[in-house]
Amino acid sequence: MNTRLTLVLLLIVAILGGWYYSLQEKDNNGLDQLIKKEGEPEYVGNKMSTSVYDLQGKPQYFAQADEIKRFESTERTEFLKPFIELFAKDSTLKQWKVSADYAEITKDKILNLDGNVKLEALDPTSRLQQITTDKLTVDLNTQDIFTESVVKSVGSGFTTTGVGLKGNLKQQVATLQKDVKSYIEPTIIRQTQE
Repeated sequence: MNTRLTLVLLLIVAILGGWYYSLQEKDNNGLDQLIKKEGEPEYVGNKMSTSVYDLQGKPQYFAQADEIKRFESTERTEFLKPFIELFAKDSTLKQWKVSADYAEITKDKILNLDGNVKLEALDPTSRLQQITTDKLTVDLNTQDIFTESVVKSVGSGFTTTGVGLKGNLKQQVATLQKDVKSYIEPTIIRQTQE
């Protein structure tokens, strides 16, 4: 009888020990997922938007994306399918609308755009109305732009294609570097009668 009782008690202890061990494994797996691993973003957001202001409270840019990842260690933000609006430096007016498949803003406020990049002027009187390319870099501090990719620019009365571009969005200037082809549209100048 003692042997049977001992075996039954050992069996009960083994079952309880196994059950307790299985509960501990599940708890640890949940905690491991909460601990950030090196190289992973501090936060990930879906369908998010953000507005950035300078020290004087003037808006610099507005960004929204399907997915945003923020990396605090490198002070870098990644955007999937971004839509960005750049503001004029001296006013609160939106100056440019930017879209791409992917974008990244570095700690130095350099915006790197990749895939189906499109810049559109929001001012209908702007000389430069639209720029399309595959890759583009925008310095958000100075609004300088540059790329080594094939570029198409459309402006008031012209369409130009070429390879490589340097320019400034604030000054509405873009210079294509090589293989430049321009198409000039005739414009009608209307004289007013006084």
